[in-house]
Amino acid sequence: MSKQKIPLKTKLIAILLPMGIGLTFALFVKYKVLLPVSISNGYMEPSFKQGETKYFTKWFRKDNLGIGDVVIAVSPSDPNSYVMARIIGKPGDSISIQKRFVFRNGTILDPALFPEPSTQTIPLIPQGKTEHDDMKEVTVPEKSFFLLADNREIGVDSRTLGPIKESQIFAVLW
Repeated sequence: MSKQKIPLKTKLIAILLPMGIGLTFALFVKYKVLLPVSISNGYMEPSFKQGETKYFTKWFRKDNLGIGDVVIAVSPSDPNSYVMARIIGKPGDSISIQKRFVFRNGTILDPALFPEPSTQTIPLIPQGKTEHDDMKEVTVPEKSFFLLADNREIGVDSRTLGPIKESQIFAVLW
């Protein structure tokens, strides 16, 4: 029985073609589906610690976004800045904050949805009180969301930026 010699070209195709397909798929997922985000500030503490990397997906349906989802949106005040926060209000919802409790349509949202920071980092505010304890009722306009950072003392969110348009949301936590 004689061995049949396989041409080098066939060997290269058998090795390089699957590797090329795998590399193309991996790059597609990395750059088009998943978005690795290094947490650069404490706005979402204690949920996300500064320096951690979280993965967000750019492939989502805006009508599937729900209360509690963490999203990244382009800031309405600066198109070169981004906001990472939790959705607490959908179009038509009325949102208010009283004594650190968040109300959506008159019903208190589960406080476990928004973990409290373990330490108070702003010494000028009395213990148990923050500058953002109360917020008057706001109705979320159509095609918009109300976002709230977990660390309300330093977070930038819809309390200062107003409701975020759905077209400005470009990624959701995977």
